[in-house]
Amino acid sequence: MTSSEKNNNRTRSEPFTHFINKMDRLFSERPPKGMLQSLDEFFGSTKERGFPVDIQESKAEYILTATLPGIARNQISIDVLTQAVTISARQPEKPHKQHSPHGMFQKDGTTGSMSRTITFQKPIDDAHVTARHRDGILTLHLPKIRGNRIEIN
Repeated sequence: MTSSEKNNNRTRSEPFTHFINKMDRLFSERPPKGMLQSLDEFFGSTKERGFPVDIQESKAEYILTATLPGIARNQISIDVLTQAVTISARQPEKPHKQHSPHGMFQKDGTTGSMSRTITFQKPIDDAHVTARHRDGILTLHLPKIRGNRIEIN
């Protein structure tokens, strides 16, 4: 092997070596705040939040229950796809008023949003999906599409 071939091989392996070294450091060094706290801060830093969802399944349908306290019906958006449902909610925060010795000032709040996409194993009959919202609980009835069963000879 010539010296130029050795240099060429070293150049090709350097990015991989650099990656391996970074991975080794990631798992060998302790994060300053702890791994779980660092992950919580990373994923919690976005403005979109999730919400709890409960799914029940029968032969004919999926029943999805989402807990959305304080969210009005007109602030909820539901998108039904072939094998998934996306529920989004947008809630404007109330303006914050504060009294001070120099008078009163008002600060507008930002809007908060929540979104969840739930996938299913069986296709959904989107023409017959029903939704009900009451007391902060959204309930979706998602009928399954029944396919034709084929007998094997």
